[in-house]
Amino acid sequence: MPLRTFNIPLLRAAAWFEEAPPADLPTNDFFDTAVGTADVAYVAPLYRRRLGRLARGMLHCAGRVCPEPLDMRVVFASRHGEMERTVAVLQDLALGNEISPTLFSLSVHNSVAGLWSILKANRGPSTALAAGAETFVWGLLDAYSAIEEDPSKPVLYVFGDDRLPDLFQPFLPAEVVPHAFALLLGTPAERTLEITWDSDREGEGSMIPQSLHFLQTTGSASGSEPWLGRGGAWNWHVR
Repeated sequence: MPLRTFNIPLLRAAAWFEEAPPADLPTNDFFDTAVGTADVAYVAPLYRRRLGRLARGMLHCAGRVCPEPLDMRVVFASRHGEMERTVAVLQDLALGNEISPTLFSLSVHNSVAGLWSILKANRGPSTALAAGAETFVWGLLDAYSAIEEDPSKPVLYVFGDDRLPDLFQPFLPAEVVPHAFALLLGTPAERTLEITWDSDREGEGSMIPQSLHFLQTTGSASGSEPWLGRGGAWNWHVR
């Protein structure tokens, strides 16, 4: 069957943008949306001063949907992660310089997931995921699989992407607006996130990043065209 539908129970949602989001992104009444400085006051100063922009945005959103400590499965996803830190580490290696342990530890892809587990004393399993242009949806479906396995336990899904260093700008189809969001999945939920995947309808990839298309579509009463990728067409709706 080329067409598949996933119904995901949605408890809470939060979004963060460093600057005003694109004008064509409608307001989502189910998202706790913030623009500007990410609120990470709950993070201990020892960790907070080391956080990069992307980590701050992701932890801001995670803290909004899950303010109290809970043992749960968590999934953190980002296409590129803390690329500024990664490039700095690679430049040091190329120059034969000694690598900063702090810079390295916060450049690895699972660093934010690890910080969240420490901050919330969460002993549940965690996943850090990257899957190219479709990172958003595969991270979300990974979180959904955990809810399917055990509907009694909530699952936290956090996604974020940052603007890449100038070195990589020529290779991008569209500039990324620094943003993050978090979804707390679980039952009983007042809302359902419906995802539809049509594997028979493919394309070279939509210009808008997949995560921003998600925000655009779920906040629009009339919907929009699906996000086209090489693996098929994706659409999302909250009801």
